[in-house]
Amino acid sequence: MGAALAGCTQTDTGQPVAADHSSPAPGQTSVAIPPRPKELKIDGLDPCKVMTKSQLDQIKVDRQRNLTLDKDPFKGSPLCSMDGGDGKVFWNYELTLVTTEGVASWFNGKHNVDVKLVDVGGFGAAQYKILGTSNVDCATAVDVANGQQMVMQFKPSRNSFTQSQMCQKSEQAAGLALQALQTPK
Repeated sequence: MGAALAGCTQTDTGQPVAADHSSPAPGQTSVAIPPRPKELKIDGLDPCKVMTKSQLDQIKVDRQRNLTLDKDPFKGSPLCSMDGGDGKVFWNYELTLVTTEGVASWFNGKHNVDVKLVDVGGFGAAQYKILGTSNVDCATAVDVANGQQMVMQFKPSRNSFTQSQMCQKSEQAAGLALQALQTPK
């Protein structure tokens, strides 16, 4: 299969090249993920036991349940569904522990997402939402180890948050979970 080419005319000489706006080839990363301060392996962890009661109180979560992700791209990964609210608005956080692929995959054009690189507690992270959507959800995937990521998604029950607010909540909760991962048990 050939790559789509842009910016070529019949009078150009030499080899055609892809335009700057093209997606990187699969497996290539379009941004440099900063080195992580340390590796935090998440193999075999129970996602509902990562965060402390105090941390759950900070994000107003009052119910947790263990599930297994039943959809791609990380089908089979353990996740913790966490429900909460403030009495007027309700929300759900999902903490998914992915041991099959690192965060670089969010930047290589493999997923249909709007994504940006953020820093969560000194660790590089991909903050993303489904391409073309807004005010539905936001997820923050933290680069915890080679080929592993911890994904924290925030989803409100109704459209009561801006996209920016949802991403702030996702990033805050990811930061709390990251702190817990680094605390000796």
